[in-house]
Amino acid sequence: RSGDALEAMWHGVILLNDRGEVIEANGAASVLLGLARSEVAGNPIVDLLGSEELNASVDAVIKGTTARSVATIKRDLGGRVSVLRASIRRVRRDDTASAMLVLEDVTQQHIAEQARTAFVTQATHELRNPLTSIRLHVEEAIDLGDEDPAARANALQVIQQESRRLERVVADMLSASEIEAGALTLRRSEVQLKQMVDDLQADFTAQANAKDIELVFDLPPKYPRAFADRDKLVLAIHNVIGNAVKYTEAGGRVTARFDADDYELRVEVTDTGIGISTEDQARVFDRFFRAADERVGREVGSGLGLALTKEIVELHGGEIELLSEVGAGSTFRISVPITPDGSVRQAA
Repeated sequence: RSGDALEAMWHGVILLNDRGEVIEANGAASVLLGLARSEVAGNPIVDLLGSEELNASVDAVIKGTTARSVATIKRDLGGRVSVLRASIRRVRRDDTASAMLVLEDVTQQHIAEQARTAFVTQATHELRNPLTSIRLHVEEAIDLGDEDPAARANALQVIQQESRRLERVVADMLSASEIEAGALTLRRSEVQLKQMVDDLQADFTAQANAKDIELVFDLPPKYPRAFADRDKLVLAIHNVIGNAVKYTEAGGRVTARFDADDYELRVEVTDTGIGISTEDQARVFDRFFRAADERVGREVGSGLGLALTKEIVELHGGEIELLSEVGAGSTFRISVPITPDGSVRQAA
C-alpha cells in the first residue's frame, strides 16, 4: 500500500493536491515539520513552512511550468534553527495528488558549508597578515643595510616569528583537509621539547601583552627524550593556548603548565576567560562548532581548532580533558605518550 511505502521512507514525503494542500504525509515529514500528523493533513504546504521560495516552486510544479524544483527553507523550532531542502516534482499518474514534496534535513551540511567559508576567509586573513609583515620587515632590513645592526636584527627576528606563524596556518589548513578526507596520519620523530615550548612561549608573549593578559609558562626543570609528530603536536597545543588568550579579557591570566617523564607529556592550560557552558562543552570538540555566546562570535574563528587538537591528541594515543564554568574560565588538560612506539609505558 502507498501509505506503508511512505512510512518506510526516512525522508519526509508529502503529497499535495492541485491547490497545494497536503493530502498525505508520512511520519518523517511530521517530525521535520515539528507538527503532529493531524496538524499537517489538509493544510496548504506554504502555511506549514512559510517560505516564499517554496510557494513559487510548488506553484510552478503544480501548474506544469516545470517538472521539478528545489527550495531551501530555514525554520526556527523552539530556538533551534533547522534548514530543510524540499524537492518538489509533479506526480505523473491519475490520482488525487498533483505533486510530491520530499523533505530532507540539511542543517548540518548548511552549518558545515558556512564554517568552511568562514575557515577559508579566516585562513586568507591569517596568511595575508604575516606575509605583509614579512615583506615590510624585509624591505626595512634591506634599507638599513649595516647602518643599524640592532634594528636589522629586530627586523630579522620579526621575519622569523612571522614565518613560523605562516607554517602553523598552512599546517592547520592541511590538517583540516586531512581530517575531512579521513587521512590524518602521524610522522613520529624525535622532538626537542624545550625548543618546542620556548617557541610556543615566544609566539604568544607579544599577543598576551597586547591584550594586557598575564601569560605564565610553568616549565619543568628538565625535559626527557620525546618522540611525536612535532608539527601536529605544536598545532594541538597552539590551538589550546591560542583559544585561552583569545577568549580571556584584558587583565586576565593564562597559565600553561608543562610536565613530562620518560613516557608522557602533560600540558595544562588554565585561563580566567569567559568559560564554556555545560551544554557547549559536549560539542566543543565537534568540527566547525562555535558556541552561541556573543563574546565568541566577536572573535574570528573557524570552529576547527579544538576538533583538530582532539584528533591529533587521540591519534598520538593521548587524552584531552576540559573543565570549565561560564564566567570563571576554562582548563584544558592534554596527555600524550612520547615513547618511540607511542605506548604509555614501555615494555619491561
